[in-house]
Amino acid sequence: HRPTMAKATTVLLTIAVILCLGVIARHNLRGDIQKHPLRSSTSSSNYELLDTTGPLTRLKIKNAAQQTSANNSNDNEYFVFLQKFPLQNTWQMIFHTEVVVCPRSTFDDDANFLSTLDQMAKTLSSAQNNNNQDNNDGTTNKVSFLQVPEDQWIQQTNSKCVQLGYGGATCPSTCCGSPHGTDNTNYALNSRQAVIGNAMGDAKQLYLYGVSDSISGMDAYRAVCVDNKTTTAAMPTCVSHWAGTDYNPLTNNCNTFTSTILKCVYGLSDDKPNLGISDMVTVACPMEKRDDGMDVPQCLIPVPPTSLSDEAAAAAAADQLDMEQVE
Repeated sequence: HRPTMAKATTVLLTIAVILCLGVIARHNLRGDIQKHPLRSSTSSSNYELLDTTGPLTRLKIKNAAQQTSANNSNDNEYFVFLQKFPLQNTWQMIFHTEVVVCPRSTFDDDANFLSTLDQMAKTLSSAQNNNNQDNNDGTTNKVSFLQVPEDQWIQQTNSKCVQLGYGGATCPSTCCGSPHGTDNTNYALNSRQAVIGNAMGDAKQLYLYGVSDSISGMDAYRAVCVDNKTTTAAMPTCVSHWAGTDYNPLTNNCNTFTSTILKCVYGLSDDKPNLGISDMVTVACPMEKRDDGMDVPQCLIPVPPTSLSDEAAAAAAADQLDMEQVE
């Protein structure tokens, strides 16, 4: 009986080790948001289908009310960044990413930094299908992203950017896993604060992915955070509902969220800087029909109703935030 007992003991110990490792992995790999998020209202029966299949030099805002952020009201060009954080207790092998979108005017006080970004943008591929191709003029290949020098981005204290991140939470409502409060919509590029609590801010790295001439960070949030409960005309889900309970460390995590924004909203590459197993999902954007009848992979950006004044739309959004705070 001793061999049988020893075998049973080994099996039990193996199961116990697996369970312990599972608990540790869940604690370390799961990125939970730090507080209950505040979401802006996306109530609208209208939406705009934006062409994100070509170079980002073609989009013009059709309705002034679409500019819901006071900080972004005087801008029509936006830098699209990705920030990368290793997770605590993972030996810097597991990573969290977020998209940060900044109006060009954010950096008006630093001409040197603007020049750096403009030079970097010339080297970037402008669409997801143009990655790493040889140029006919003999210049260097286009790339999907470039790392921004830390000694420059650390100087950028102007809080005019929008932080777009996702994490796990116990809430089941649409996009409640993506915080969208004042801290997120008034974000400084030099901030090391992530939307989740276990990101290593001191090890933040920043990458430039592209420039949009009309899609703000607020627009991008509305595109991924479609809530058909508050929309009279049904709109397609942008890859996921992004509820806190939708979070999965492997199949629907923070990096899936940033891929969706980069690829499905901005039409940029969803390649990432050495994330390894943290980013194993290839995002499939919903297919939508353009005015010319062509089906294109992209997400829709809701537009506030034209019947509402800017003040009324802002008041409605504020009422919605107050209600959710109470909840």
